[in-house]
Amino acid sequence: MINNLFNNLAFNPYLFSVLLAFTLASVRRSDLLLYPLLLLPVLFDYQYVLAAIIAVQLISQLFARGRVNILSRLFFYYLVLILYPILGELFGWLVQLLAYSFTHRLLDHLAINLVCFIPEILICLLFYLLKQHFALNLKKIAADVNANPQFLNLLVWIVWSFLLVTYAIWTMIEVFDIASSVELGLMLIVLLLITVLFFNLYQAIQENQEIMATRIQKAEIQQIQEYSARLEEANIALRKARHDYKNSLLALNGYLLTADVAGAREYLEELVADNKRLQEAANSMTLELANLQIKELKYLIIDKLQQAQDQGIQTKVEINKPIAALPANIVNIIRCVGIFLDNATEACQSQTNARINVLLTKYSGNNYSLIVQNTISQPVNIARILKPRVTSKQNHDGLGLDNVNEIVNSDPSLSLEIEQNASEISFELVIQKGADR
Repeated sequence: MINNLFNNLAFNPYLFSVLLAFTLASVRRSDLLLYPLLLLPVLFDYQYVLAAIIAVQLISQLFARGRVNILSRLFFYYLVLILYPILGELFGWLVQLLAYSFTHRLLDHLAINLVCFIPEILICLLFYLLKQHFALNLKKIAADVNANPQFLNLLVWIVWSFLLVTYAIWTMIEVFDIASSVELGLMLIVLLLITVLFFNLYQAIQENQEIMATRIQKAEIQQIQEYSARLEEANIALRKARHDYKNSLLALNGYLLTADVAGAREYLEELVADNKRLQEAANSMTLELANLQIKELKYLIIDKLQQAQDQGIQTKVEINKPIAALPANIVNIIRCVGIFLDNATEACQSQTNARINVLLTKYSGNNYSLIVQNTISQPVNIARILKPRVTSKQNHDGLGLDNVNEIVNSDPSLSLEIEQNASEISFELVIQKGADR
């Protein structure tokens, strides 16, 4: 009775597939229920699995629509469905071959299932150790792939297509009365298909990483162009200051020509006070940023905060320790900080007593926190502003914070925290080498 029950349930393939899913995928709490449910068709014959994967792909495409979490789950689900039968069937053949060599008789279905648990657990352990050994490389690959949902969707379709072909072959083997030699030949064809699949996946992922690297280079070139533009603006500002200085002297000379000494003294005091205020603000910012030794980030913060000061916004910078480098792509950090400061300046324009604070903190180890904080006049819907093309600003496409979200999701060294109270909102960029989310 129990023997027939185990045979009918095909308990070994089901448990092997679930174990394989948790070994290959990054397990989340929801996956503890999701993968066992998705792998229920494995309890039945291959033709039912074939029908199930067609239904799952058609249904999932209605809901995926570029959603990385759904696509990544589908990818690992299909990967498991490709791997478990070929591994299981080959183990079964080897077990039967060894059993016949030593005992001169074949094992029944239940005995094969029980014996095959040993190599199946060993192969799962091997996959787990390989995943741990190449953890950082895999995180980088996952980040690059997840940053391009269209490419991830293409990978899902490629794996699904190979899955469709392999399960059509498995169904033929199971439904039709095929000679053992032909069955072994079809199994070898399936193994060849899987080898071709993994080779194609590797090639596609390599090409995607090259595309991502090209995008980073373009971003760096764009950053250099922005620096050049800021230098040109600084040169124009210097020429304007010289022009204003000349006009001030002409105005002062006018007072003196009319012998208006009191007026000249009052005008001169105003000039000195205004110059002192600008000098103190510049000196204060220079002193506050003395600990920041990353020139491109330092100049960005100086430029953005000077623009804010010119609009009457109070600024403050705090950096607790000398910082010469950060454990992440500096282009990604600069893009995020630039967006934070632009948004903060724009949000403060309509406020009285507006203020922007920048805090860069170095913690123990290689951990950093970069916070851009600004005053607000009303609460902000955080979930809404992170969506593409959503903004409360006029003449603004709303892509800034969505870009930050994409940058953070594509860089395993970065994570984003947003907090607000009645009067302030802060955007914290947590920077850690190979950080886990």
